[in-house]
Amino acid sequence: MKKLFTLFFITQILLVEAQEKNLDKNSVQTIIGIIDKRDTNCLSEIKRAKMDFKNKEVLFNIIAEGYLDSNYNRHHPYLINLLKEKGINFSQSNHPEFSSFWSSDNENRYPLVTNCYCKASNELLNLKYGKNFIKNIERKADSLYVLSRIDTPFEYPFGVDDYCLIYPKAGDFLEQKIQIQKDFFSSFVFPKNFIQSNEKRDFRAKTKFTINRDNSTSNISVKIEFKNSKNEQFNNFLIDQITEFVKHANWQAAVSNGIKVNTNFEIIFHN
Repeated sequence: MKKLFTLFFITQILLVEAQEKNLDKNSVQTIIGIIDKRDTNCLSEIKRAKMDFKNKEVLFNIIAEGYLDSNYNRHHPYLINLLKEKGINFSQSNHPEFSSFWSSDNENRYPLVTNCYCKASNELLNLKYGKNFIKNIERKADSLYVLSRIDTPFEYPFGVDDYCLIYPKAGDFLEQKIQIQKDFFSSFVFPKNFIQSNEKRDFRAKTKFTINRDNSTSNISVKIEFKNSKNEQFNNFLIDQITEFVKHANWQAAVSNGIKVNTNFEIIFHN
């Protein structure tokens, strides 16, 4: 079985190498995609990666271009352990990734590819262990991270899946707080003798609570500031109104890597 697996891997390598031919005057197909054949540094890095891979397998985390989410590497400790089980090392790229990087000869400018060694090493792993090997093992590592802190709330929207809804009635991630406000004030009635101003914003209720994995809420905290100090007598009334709304609204648990999690949510109610 091991010999068959090795033969399959070698066949895949030979297939890729067979495709490394000129697509036009200045293009060549490589294991990491089409590059300009004048990019000799990239070509030599790919060649070196293939040689090194025979003795040492490494998955490289290639530093992305631009803004990095603070949680982008949260799964790395678990990823390192999963890779170690397969005898694979883990390392960081020495340089960030650039999508637009150019050089020139005597006649024309041509594109350069960055991190060719790291990309080639990663593609060799995908060839050996399966097309989506890196994607799948990173996802598994992130799932292990999420499960390791399943009882610790995330601070919504950080740490959860992009555009994850916790108030499904809104229908859109960016409209959630607007819809929550609308729903609260649709049934809210100011108490008798409450002093309202023409400019509104008569109170500002900073509200925090936890949306649990079972869609329930807990740890509700409401702190209110009044424009007119005479309205402070209604502090408890407003706290009770907001608390009841939060308890009975239709919340939906957030997900992180597809796993339902507890999240702390914050909103400011104001008229």
